[in-house]
Amino acid sequence: MAKQPRKTQPVVLSYNDEIDLMELLHFVVRGSRFWVGGGLIFALLAIIYALTIYPSSFRQQTINDIGLTQESLTQIRQVLPAMTIPIEETMRANNLDGLYEDIVKNTDFLNDVIIGLTGTDLKDKSLDREAKAKIDTILIQTKGQDINQMQREVNFLRQHLKGVSQYLSLKSYLDEQVFQAKLTLFNQESFVNQQRLSYERSERQLESYQALQKESNGARDLQIILNLSNQDVAVDDLEAMNNITEFTGAKYLPLGNRIVGLKSEMADQLEAVRIAQRQIEALKLTQRVLNDLVLTFEQFQFKGNPINFAPMFEVVHDYRQQLDGSDTGTLEDIAALDTLEATLIRFENNELKFKNTLPAVIDQSGRGAMVIISTLVGAILGFVLFLSQAIANSYRKRYS
Repeated sequence: MAKQPRKTQPVVLSYNDEIDLMELLHFVVRGSRFWVGGGLIFALLAIIYALTIYPSSFRQQTINDIGLTQESLTQIRQVLPAMTIPIEETMRANNLDGLYEDIVKNTDFLNDVIIGLTGTDLKDKSLDREAKAKIDTILIQTKGQDINQMQREVNFLRQHLKGVSQYLSLKSYLDEQVFQAKLTLFNQESFVNQQRLSYERSERQLESYQALQKESNGARDLQIILNLSNQDVAVDDLEAMNNITEFTGAKYLPLGNRIVGLKSEMADQLEAVRIAQRQIEALKLTQRVLNDLVLTFEQFQFKGNPINFAPMFEVVHDYRQQLDGSDTGTLEDIAALDTLEATLIRFENNELKFKNTLPAVIDQSGRGAMVIISTLVGAILGFVLFLSQAIANSYRKRYS
């Protein structure tokens, strides 16, 4: 009798979607040697790196007294690379090759190294825009392993920043003064021409009065009390103010009084013209001195250091000696030279120098954060390695 085939029972698959918390905890603990070991290894490597190789930051704070704002500091950062190229040989001779490459080629270097700090509360609404933008402290910080090298870099950046700031400020001052001197001279000459024109008209009016005075007059002059301040004419009415006849109220006076008043006003005009002419000569002298100062400034070879003002003072002193030996020099000329020399003195001594520079210190911040981050990275990599091994073992057991 043939055997009957056994009926096969269907395979019933059961799925359990529930996750046992204890099994998960056991899985994590079972891999502790991986993630703990990985974290310790990476932490040890980070500590060794922090103690031996990690570059130190060299910080030096300089209290600002050179009139810098955040906007002007940004402009200085933009021109520093171009101002550094001419002094490449000087920097390389002072073993600042790396700093030269960073300034010229690394666009973000100066933004990270030279930082402008403000002591004001930016949330204070009572402060104006200029007060909020003002810089109180310049923070210069570099990184490296050689302390002496970093000290040289910080000193160079401080001197370079001061020199460039001084250079740009003086150039802006000279350009502005040359323009203002031309404009002031034009206005002064225009004023003299107006006064001469008014004087010429007054001369013709005087001649008319004198001609009328010679004619016989049978009418009796009346004594009239007048307001000679001419308050009915607005101050900004230049046409009426320049007319002496209208300004003195002469048309209400007898001819004799009109002539006296007209001569008095003409005398004042002549004196005003003489004074204005002296001022014009002083302005022309100022222009000549400014042009020579500009030429002297253009011959200045910028080497990253503050400007030497001695040649500029010599220019002013030479003009002063010429005035002393001349009979045509006036007090206006001397006053103009005094103003220029006083401005140069302020540039040299007060306005363009750092008020105080604090001692440079080594900033070792960042090492602890690096060790902590390295520990976490090592622990994660160790756990990933353990998880990979666990998945591989499960795969082999299931399909072996």
